[in-house]
Amino acid sequence: MRRVPAQQQKKEQTRAKLVEAALRVFALQGYDHATVEEIALAAGYSKGAYYFHFDSKEAIFLELLSMWIEEQTRRLELYGTASEPPAVALLSTIESLLRYDNRDPHWRSLLPEFWAQAHRNDRVCSALRKAYDRWLELLQAVFDSAARQRLLPLAVSSPVAAGLVLAAHDGLIVHRQLRPSREKEPPLTQTLAALMSTLTVAPTRVAMAQPRAVKRAR
Repeated sequence: MRRVPAQQQKKEQTRAKLVEAALRVFALQGYDHATVEEIALAAGYSKGAYYFHFDSKEAIFLELLSMWIEEQTRRLELYGTASEPPAVALLSTIESLLRYDNRDPHWRSLLPEFWAQAHRNDRVCSALRKAYDRWLELLQAVFDSAARQRLLPLAVSSPVAAGLVLAAHDGLIVHRQLRPSREKEPPLTQTLAALMSTLTVAPTRVAMAQPRAVKRAR
């Protein structure tokens, strides 16, 4: 194993601390209100140390975005290509996408910042579009595999099902941010069961429910 020089280790540790600090600062204050000085201070370094590793506030924000995208992609690829029965692989893949229990809670607050900045920053928008396209491909492949084995009677096409799963992911993040901390969050298994029930409901039941829903809305 190649030994990393002490100076290189120190540089890597400094960079990692700056990234961790940026996660907290952006999550608590938002991207627009955060400053380079605050990130450096939160990490315990000077502004000069910050600019040794990152040339702007945007640079460290993009690094955090890249880290999140890589982790989500790795999770989906891991479960999507696992040698498990298609039904198990599908449930494991969706659960891996929705679960945030073991991650730094600041990530939940940062995700809406990614989405908000995508409307203002072309680089953020491009990275997110590529990521979501890849995630849709991975989810669709798992849905298709389960459908080929006749294990999942989908009420919608696999691309639509994949899109709904990603929409559920984004919606759950926002819902968790708005929910008072005193309220107990339902187990992920219940959320997953409800989602799968929606995706596999018979089309005839959906068609029958629509007129009643329109009537109530009027």
